Amino acid sequence: MKLLIGEKISYYRKRKNMTQEQLANRLGISAQAVSGWEREVGYPDITLLPGISHALGISIDELMGNNEIGVSEDIRDFYEKFWKLDGSGKLELALEYYRKYPDKYEIADTLIEVLADWGFAYYPEYFSLMREACTRIIENCTDNTIRCNAVVAMSRWSDDNEAERWLNMNPKLYSHIRGEVLVERLLNRGKYEEMRQQKYKNNVSLMLYVVSKQADHRGDPEISIGHYAYLRKLIRTFGENEEIPDGWLCKYAFITMRNAAGLFGADRIEEGFALFEEAMNAYKKHFALPDNVPLSLGAPAFFGDIAVKKYTVLGQCDSYTVELEASSYYMQNPPFLYYNILTKDSGWEWFDCVRNDSRFVKAVEDAKELSDKWRKKREE
Repeated sequence: MKLLIGEKISYYRKRKNMTQEQLANRLGISAQAVSGWEREVGYPDITLLPGISHALGISIDELMGNNEIGVSEDIRDFYEKFWKLDGSGKLELALEYYRKYPDKYEIADTLIEVLADWGFAYYPEYFSLMREACTRIIENCTDNTIRCNAVVAMSRWSDDNEAERWLNMNPKLYSHIRGEVLVERLLNRGKYEEMRQQKYKNNVSLMLYVVSKQADHRGDPEISIGHYAYLRKLIRTFGENEEIPDGWLCKYAFITMRNAAGLFGADRIEEGFALFEEAMNAYKKHFALPDNVPLSLGAPAFFGDIAVKKYTVLGQCDSYTVELEASSYYMQNPPFLYYNILTKDSGWEWFDCVRNDSRFVKAVEDAKELSDKWRKKREE
């Protein structure tokens, strides 16, 4: 292994704002000798090592060890050159440094990016190289971003069996990223209609994530009001003339109920009851929809023809199933409205100021009746 003592002497001497002549005077030698070490035209005598390490404030082991400083500077030089090159030049330089520093995973990550994004992975010899680098990363690298990049690259370019293995390899790979990887796989293979369908699924998945996020209001009703008012407005854009598509009715009802609770908490009682009534009507419309019948999500340019179905599962929720990559969506049934919203204390404290209002009492009675009918029907 090449000794890099000269580079270390130069680096630590400069850190101490020491000239070559000052270091030489402390050691009792000529400045030309120090200059020679730093230019790597010779090495210091072994008897001088204790004095050098003391003068520079480092250990002899550090002075003699592998020079990470020199390596870091070399890698900085690599990236300065790398971004000035075209695709083939990038590949050639990345290959050189990957072989030079096989355990520097940032270099392996850069090589993988070139192979995957510039289309070199089409060629078997380069695909094999990418597999080697990705495997090395998964087996040894602890940086989750680099691990994720390796998984994404192999998932995009592998055949179906190998791709599934890679997709399941890294638990840190976010499910939304997984959906985007699948889109790229289909695009690479010219499966454009399947790619569009996957994009629609991704859009549904992402939208479910957005509209299911609850406000972090920390006791401030105005934050809650603004959050849920925006989500209500968003869902209304999915339908014609702001009609709520049947597939979103349950989400809209729950969001509107949260919006109403915030208004009650802000002492805006009449505004709150206007939305409370809207939420109750949306729930009743949702409950009246038949089971196992496709329910439109609207916005066909964004969600395609994906539809959802109500069906009963264990517990107090109805649900639907779509093969989404990132989300599940649970619809609420009448017992959920009665037990988990209207008569539940924790989480709905802003209802406390209106629980004795005749309008709220009537809504609780209606919800109880709907819940009892739902349970009775399930028992028949």
